[in-house]
Amino acid sequence: MKPQSPVLECAGPAPVRVRRALRLIGWNALILIAGLALIGAVGEAHWRLRAPFMERVVPKIWSPTAGRLHAPKAETRFTNYLDFWVESRANSLGFMDREPIGVERAAASCHVTVIGDSFVQALQVPIADKLHVRLEELAARDLPHLDVTTSAFGVNATGQVSQLAYYDEFARHFRPALVALVFVPNDFKDNSPILAGLYRGIDPDRLRDMSAARAADGAIMLRSPHPEASLLIERRARASAAVWLVGVSFFARWLDAKTDAVHGLLPGPELIAGAELLSRRSPRYAALLDGWRPTTRESIYEPLLFLPTRDLPAVHKDALDFTAFALDQFRERAHRDGAALVVLSTHAMRSRGDIGFDRLAALAEPRGIPVIDQHGHILQQGAGWRDAQWPHDEHWNAAGHQWAAEALLEWLKRNQGVCTARRRPAPPPRPAWLRDYESIASGEPAARSVFDVHLRGNALSYVKSPCGAEDARARFFLHVFPEDAESLPAVRRRHGFDNLDFDYHAFAAPAPAARCIATRTLPGYPIARVRTGQFTPDDGRVWLAEFPVGTAAMGDATHGALP
Repeated sequence: MKPQSPVLECAGPAPVRVRRALRLIGWNALILIAGLALIGAVGEAHWRLRAPFMERVVPKIWSPTAGRLHAPKAETRFTNYLDFWVESRANSLGFMDREPIGVERAAASCHVTVIGDSFVQALQVPIADKLHVRLEELAARDLPHLDVTTSAFGVNATGQVSQLAYYDEFARHFRPALVALVFVPNDFKDNSPILAGLYRGIDPDRLRDMSAARAADGAIMLRSPHPEASLLIERRARASAAVWLVGVSFFARWLDAKTDAVHGLLPGPELIAGAELLSRRSPRYAALLDGWRPTTRESIYEPLLFLPTRDLPAVHKDALDFTAFALDQFRERAHRDGAALVVLSTHAMRSRGDIGFDRLAALAEPRGIPVIDQHGHILQQGAGWRDAQWPHDEHWNAAGHQWAAEALLEWLKRNQGVCTARRRPAPPPRPAWLRDYESIASGEPAARSVFDVHLRGNALSYVKSPCGAEDARARFFLHVFPEDAESLPAVRRRHGFDNLDFDYHAFAAPAPAARCIATRTLPGYPIARVRTGQFTPDDGRVWLAEFPVGTAAMGDATHGALP
């Protein structure tokens, strides 16, 4: 009998060992999955109990003179999903502040106007904790004879160039005794149109806020906000499963925010691709971006805080020029209006070294603009700069706002003459946005209903007074019927009208308190009539107005409110 081979002799026990190994792997995998599920369930329960809300809600509008603003009187919910959950409400001007005091009251007091970006917008703290509110309270205690009042004008992702619009359209009408510009590290690049566009992924020639540009002779001039921003380059989309999970799970959103906070939000390949696209577009952009290599944290994130002057590429030297231009513009306006001007340098300007602060001082001090160093003030309190910000967010916490208010108060104590000896210029003209509102509201509407609908030129304006948040919550429908159906886009011809439905907040404009106005531009082709109104998914149509567009037919509008 032929002896069996060794392989065949072991063939019997081998499957048993394999099955045991597979069972062990299976049990381990099951335990791992159960453990992860338990961690996920506990984490989800924890964050659902701790977090008062999950979704950020920050309604914005666009103004043709001031750019992006908060929707007036709209509720805001803001969180970084780690440190803070804050609910607040914008005022009637479109800023995250209390309702403005009367112009006469402001002019009679020592009014301090604070202007800046997200540090002044300050969605991370309640309005009561903000710099300017704390300054007013501290001054009432330490300088009661000055009668200090305050206001704040700030929107995220803006620099001093964009913020000139806030002064021109709003702040100057309160005749401030002191204008304080809050300067943060990213203001250098936000003042540069090309860098502002690149970092936001927006065409630099179509920025939604006031910006500046160089003329053919090299001089810098202001540009009005552009109504239609366009993407410079498409950003890479996240996996749909990840988007869904983050959208439905508090715990997943916390993990996502934690990952961003740990690794940082450095620009990706889109930044480099956008720079290459601009360089191909024009020799002017190519010359500015020559030598710009965004490959390190220092050159990608805030190069003007790290790199010595000799290492700065042309585009960052250009950003310094635009910042100097903005300071000149603010200085001229303050002098014209009899106000003092200071710059409050935030703690972050020196948290990574002194280069950024030194660059700011080198621009401001030769122009006679004092620079208040919040970082130095914090050190004098025996604290560190990290104590002024959130653990996972560089914006001020309540202590940061308090220290900023104290630093500004100390300057005011040493310079009380800005309140007691300033000249009182004649009141400035009424704001452009208020004149526009009054001009529209005083005209004869094309249709009257829940909202009065005014036809002016090539635009419809929807006006209601008094008006509350409930009035603007329902979606507006706007159907435009052309004189010739061939004027319509091909996809709309079978319907016979253009569909321009919109939400109020997307087209709202600044208006006095308790009033609403939204303006929608009509297409350029000849229009026979429009049908418009509001509707909700639950209740259907709320009201309807239909009227011809021809001038001779303006008085023939039909309208009606529906139950």
